[in-house]
Amino acid sequence: MSKRIVLLGHPVKQSLSPAFQQAAFDHVGLPVRYEVMDVPPKELAAAVAALRADADVIGANVTIPHKETIGALLDSVTEECASIGAVNTITRAGSRLVGRNTDVAGLRGSLDALLDGRRMPRAALILGAGGAARAAVAALVGAAVGQISITNRHLRRAEQVVAAAQKSWPHLAIRAVPWHESILVEEAARVGIVIQATSVGLDPNDAPALPAAAFREGQYVIDVVYAPGGTALVRSARAAGAEATDGLEMLLLQGAASFELWTGRPAPISIMRDALAAAAASSKERKGSSEGLGGVK
Repeated sequence: MSKRIVLLGHPVKQSLSPAFQQAAFDHVGLPVRYEVMDVPPKELAAAVAALRADADVIGANVTIPHKETIGALLDSVTEECASIGAVNTITRAGSRLVGRNTDVAGLRGSLDALLDGRRMPRAALILGAGGAARAAVAALVGAAVGQISITNRHLRRAEQVVAAAQKSWPHLAIRAVPWHESILVEEAARVGIVIQATSVGLDPNDAPALPAAAFREGQYVIDVVYAPGGTALVRSARAAGAEATDGLEMLLLQGAASFELWTGRPAPISIMRDALAAAAASSKERKGSSEGLGGVK
């Protein structure tokens, strides 16, 4: 009998995760089906209870808007999840559901690929205050980035991320800044890394979250949203001479890390990459997606 892994989110119909995860399970010969479950926030508790009761469900991915709230509904979360306040992967241990986070690994891998062996900058700007932004903080700390500015349209949410980060990493120089164009251009000018971790760009008609004046040569820019041909922000950053990438690489890498947690096997990364590329190419007429945050998904 086939086992199941589900993606919990709202909405999830645009997800590319099923294509490359199913390709991975098929390639290694595991009888596992990767499915999507569109779960509005008010139905999340019932959905988690149903997953816990179904022994055929061996794991799950979690995407927007549930990454920050689902942890309280699980039986336990890892120390990393507790530190950053976000879950994007669930594993099963008997009847217990355990929250984990692979967005951190996905984002760090995407950043490393973008730098391609070059020196890691010391300062970064993060746009957003949700699960992807929290994962970005942890990834940057792990990369020895010592100065982080974080902004959000609702400043209080950015301040909450700062407070959580200071509790986990007391010596980290992190601060919240208002979402104001002139302030963000000034902040971007002094940092080497910019991570766009909001949903801006999901609609292809969205204006970039940052103006072109924010970008320059020598910067490294990651937009966790992905879209056919790259997001408007990625195109703007590249035009200014920055090295920039969208969320597809992060999506792939966090998905591979999740696969390994569920199966205990090495992820067939080349198979997953090819399947993701094919799925992305076939979605050219669709809107972008913020999974994964590359997030998931």
